[in-house]
Amino acid sequence: MEQNEEYVNLFEHLKKLRLSKNISLKSIAQDSRIQLSYLEAIESGEYEKIPEVYDKLFFQTYISYLNVDDPEKYLAEFKALRKEIYYPTPTTTIQRIKTSTEKNNAFFNLKTLFFFGPVVLIVAVLVFFAMNSEMIDTGSGEVVKELPVRKIVAEIEARNSKKNDSLAALVGDSLKGKNVNISLTAVETTWLRFIKDSKDTSEYTLHAGNKIAIKADSTVHFLVGNAAGLKFNINGVDEGLLGKEGEVISYLKITPTGITAKRIKVLTKKGGANDTTGTN
Repeated sequence: MEQNEEYVNLFEHLKKLRLSKNISLKSIAQDSRIQLSYLEAIESGEYEKIPEVYDKLFFQTYISYLNVDDPEKYLAEFKALRKEIYYPTPTTTIQRIKTSTEKNNAFFNLKTLFFFGPVVLIVAVLVFFAMNSEMIDTGSGEVVKELPVRKIVAEIEARNSKKNDSLAALVGDSLKGKNVNISLTAVETTWLRFIKDSKDTSEYTLHAGNKIAIKADSTVHFLVGNAAGLKFNINGVDEGLLGKEGEVISYLKITPTGITAKRIKVLTKKGGANDTTGTN
């Protein structure tokens, strides 16, 4: 197959990049389950040796193992070159005038195709499956049986789907198993109200020595009538009293990371109040 300079430079560059990173085609074949012969065809630019419906996916998987800086750039170059291979721009137009002899030959060819076409198709299918059941020598004595092309494609697509969801998975893992666990101990008579996960509201009047435990999935919001009347233990950390005598906790937000917002209201002698705000 004749190749232009741009076509050769692209695949030579990818091969040099692979060799510089000490990555073997056999290791890529073993991990991706793509036939070694297909990977060799990629590096030589002989894409007519790869089933046309899978060549883009195989190329994209190949460059993913090379960890190139701009994979979309290489994929765009490949698509442009692939278009030249499979859909070349016609340079001449030949108009044929059919004679009666050609018509007779055409009729004969249709009869031949009708009788022998199915046989040729069956042979082609058998050859295709035979090629896809070849064995790859990994060089370490281990022999890996290759899967049919459709199953390889399914595995690659599933792997790509997992990569696309990696960020969501990391966020989910980081929060998995973390809840809000609060233990309250009253040192003075205290009224309080709390809301768990923005839906369950409870109200208590606790006396000295009373204890309650609160567990929530994400958040607990508090209103405490006597800031100096309750000791807080949050997620195993003793926070102690959160205010002083004569203060009211007008707003308190607790999450799995601890106290994230707090407002203290100071009661004045005339019955008024001044707010102070604190956040962690």
